[in-house]
Amino acid sequence: MDVKTGAKVCAVILAAVAGSAACSDLAYGGGPVSITLTADRTTAAVGQDVTFTYDVTGELLDGVTVEFGDGVADTMLTGGAQTARGRFIHAYGASGSFTALGVVYDNRLGRDSATVVVQVTGG
Repeated sequence: MDVKTGAKVCAVILAAVAGSAACSDLAYGGGPVSITLTADRTTAAVGQDVTFTYDVTGELLDGVTVEFGDGVADTMLTGGAQTARGRFIHAYGASGSFTALGVVYDNRLGRDSATVVVQVTGG
């Protein structure tokens, strides 16, 4: 596990008689920001639902966005969590090959992305 240090945290320490202030290094760990994106099917008919599932990890996750490759996107905010799992359901309105792009954003560690290709037939 990577542990990063260097952020200064100043805290007020309350004593029984008098207060005093102290500063210390804040250490945080947990690993890199990452996303896994899967689809319940990689071949679908026009109008058929495809369920995209994401698993994300990080330090201070802000959110996950999936761009479905046809101009439509969905976002789920994660509120500072270290892990999150969820799903988006999408139906394509035309045939073709679509690359869905999942991106996770972390306020400390940056971002990561993953893709899955869905072939849509008919229509």
